[in-house]
Amino acid sequence: MKKITALLLILILTLSAFAITSCSGLKTGDADASAAYAAAEVESAETGFDNTPHAKADGSKHRIAYVDYDEYLPASRQLYYILSGLEELGWIKEGSLPFDMEKIESSNMSTKDMYAALSKAELGDYLEFVGDAFYYMGYDDPDSITKDLKARAGKDIDLVITFGTSAGALVSDMGLSVPMIDFSATDPVASGIINRTEGGSGKKNVWAQVEPSVPLRQLKYYYSIKPFDNLGVIIYGDETISGVPDIRKSAAQNGFSLTKYNIEEQPRETEEELAAYYDLVEKEIKKIVKEDIDAFFLTIDLVNDYDQLPRMLKPFYDKGIPVYMMDDLETVKRGGTMLILASDLENVGRFIADATAKILNGAAAETLECTYTSSPGIYLNYKVAKQIGYPLDFELLSACDEIYTGE
Repeated sequence: MKKITALLLILILTLSAFAITSCSGLKTGDADASAAYAAAEVESAETGFDNTPHAKADGSKHRIAYVDYDEYLPASRQLYYILSGLEELGWIKEGSLPFDMEKIESSNMSTKDMYAALSKAELGDYLEFVGDAFYYMGYDDPDSITKDLKARAGKDIDLVITFGTSAGALVSDMGLSVPMIDFSATDPVASGIINRTEGGSGKKNVWAQVEPSVPLRQLKYYYSIKPFDNLGVIIYGDETISGVPDIRKSAAQNGFSLTKYNIEEQPRETEEELAAYYDLVEKEIKKIVKEDIDAFFLTIDLVNDYDQLPRMLKPFYDKGIPVYMMDDLETVKRGGTMLILASDLENVGRFIADATAKILNGAAAETLECTYTSSPGIYLNYKVAKQIGYPLDFELLSACDEIYTGE
């Protein structure tokens, strides 16, 4: 029997016992980690503020605004777990959320749809999502968003929640008089959302969830499982959002070459614009597969329409090239070879909810710890792996959280 690499052994030891849940996948048993953030009387050593639910000093509810870039299902999933964390802590009345994960996934529910439903729901005595305080940077003028939030902060807005790098950087630069919470930015320091990752953000009224060096850790695991000589990446838009600094660092550490193409931001609102965009992506993919790459890393935002994945991935698989994913379990179900998921959405949601609760109770956002390091999980598309001749050792299969057979 082949020896398990040291890194793969670490992965195996961090994962739970296995349970077969369906003919189409193998899953680990879910660890019950809710105690980590659900205790109602947890004190913050940095501030002395706890996470127990309180209304504002005048008895009214805390009013929340939300800024996102555009429709992106992973944002909806993470937002749901933040809300679930707030529900566990008592900030949201139990059973009052107007959706669950099944509804979000089955209807491709956007954060805008979720926010609209939240603004109409009776969530209890503590939180209110203000009906006209949702903003999409991809469709709304950033200057207008800035003007509106600056005018409303401290008047009818008490907290701003942002998703990702672009929205987080925009709101962080506003210097609002009310706190902001950002989640799921690729590198909050490099993008200027916060000043540091240890000992609080160091930026007044700003807190951002930090998952350290996700692409660096992912590529370390991918390389340990099946070393590659030349990794291909196609970057859409901002290189920081796509984790290029970590990708370069991984190449230097592991000794593989990097072939990088860039696509400038394109209009992607209408059906015609989307069709033209994916024609462009396919063209670039057909070019990069000729560059003698032996692995490809699909980074954030290149392919957001998962119905397009089979078409986009076919040129790689025709040449036996594995496609490693940076984000979202759904991409593996739809045809990606493998995903090392470095973010435990449920417990990350609890971590963000805990910080949110303390900030609403008066803690200075810039003093709270930002970093949460998730245990990795491995997700494999068995059908694709077998098709391209990927090594399917027993050690790898036994380390996977889920194995998709396509049946």
